[in-house]
Amino acid sequence: MQVFKNIKIGVFISLVNILIQGVSVLVQNLVARNLGAVDFGYFGVLQTDYTVFCAIADFGMATLILAYFGKRATEGGLFTSVLQLRLAMTALTAAAMVIFAFTVRRDHPAFAGELVLALGLLFQHAFFDWFFICGNFWKKLLISKVLHTISYTVVMIVALHVFRVDSIPAIALAMVAAALPAFGFGVRQAFTSKVLRIGNHTLKFFRLMLKSASPYAVASIASFAYLPVGLYTVAHYAPDSFLASYNFAHKLIILASGLMVHFISSSLITLHQTDSRKLSIRDQAIFTLFIVAVSSPFWLFPEWALRIIFFAAPWTDNLLSASSYCLRILSASLVLQAMRMGMISTMLKEKRTWLYGLFISACGVANIAACIFAAHAFNEACIPLFTLSGDLLLTLVLAAYFLKNRRFTL
Repeated sequence: MQVFKNIKIGVFISLVNILIQGVSVLVQNLVARNLGAVDFGYFGVLQTDYTVFCAIADFGMATLILAYFGKRATEGGLFTSVLQLRLAMTALTAAAMVIFAFTVRRDHPAFAGELVLALGLLFQHAFFDWFFICGNFWKKLLISKVLHTISYTVVMIVALHVFRVDSIPAIALAMVAAALPAFGFGVRQAFTSKVLRIGNHTLKFFRLMLKSASPYAVASIASFAYLPVGLYTVAHYAPDSFLASYNFAHKLIILASGLMVHFISSSLITLHQTDSRKLSIRDQAIFTLFIVAVSSPFWLFPEWALRIIFFAAPWTDNLLSASSYCLRILSASLVLQAMRMGMISTMLKEKRTWLYGLFISACGVANIAACIFAAHAFNEACIPLFTLSGDLLLTLVLAAYFLKNRRFTL
């Protein structure tokens, strides 16, 4: 069955990424211990800002390259043009992040960290992941992740545990330094002097790709109008104590959501191997039940999940209780994501990207409105619940679209 092939590929890519994610959880524990709960909340805002700018730098290119070119993107002149485009977009986005820091975060506790992570955009450890995945270079992808895991572990433990670094900008600088070895490995595997040769054909390729990638970019950037908006709403409207609680739950769900993206990639890979225009309800149900089972500790035993994952956090009874409440609610997002994964993959395969971008943007705007409404009309405890409104609406809209077009089959 196709669903089991999707799960198999998705689990492999996820396991490769869990190497660094597992270490990241350990590092987050040390960061929480050194910064304290409130400053750790501010650090969560900084990391979310960085993730948003990473999405802007990508501008939907990773999905576009996978959907349109596949292995061809790793060969010849096409590879050179793709790499040139990725480098140019990253440099422009780093400059935009600096401007953002001076205009929006000027008086924020994370201001200096914003400037440091703007530099980090230029040296992302995952910058060459598209090259390894498109070329099916699974061993090189694994080596890259293992290398980053080792460097990240050593650098961050030395900084946080040995030297007890306890400021946001210093921690951000350590994160940038930790990414350099894996970035260097990617440069050795995928960088040639041809990248420095920019001609008229390069600029034409840039225009063509940016135009083609626009719907992917709209969908990718609009996705930050969902879970991250909850964190931004809490940071702006709620007391610092609730931000601290919400941040722990938010980090767990974002970690799990990041792994879900790999299942979309696996679904795209298998969809390209079949001509079926129908979406199997049985496959969707199996995958959704798989995600429900995997994520069940988040809603059945949220306190245990938080204590186990964030074992070094400065927990208090009030902090743990509020964070457990947030985690139990936000975990429903994972189930909703699972329910619509096949529909998203199908639309991407069929290049209905503008329509998908419209769906996700409209539902994202509705989600922002719902979060702001909750912040003004109710107390902060209602914000996590309203944060799910966009997820629920998008799932219903996609289901209605596929039902209307009779695209489901048993």
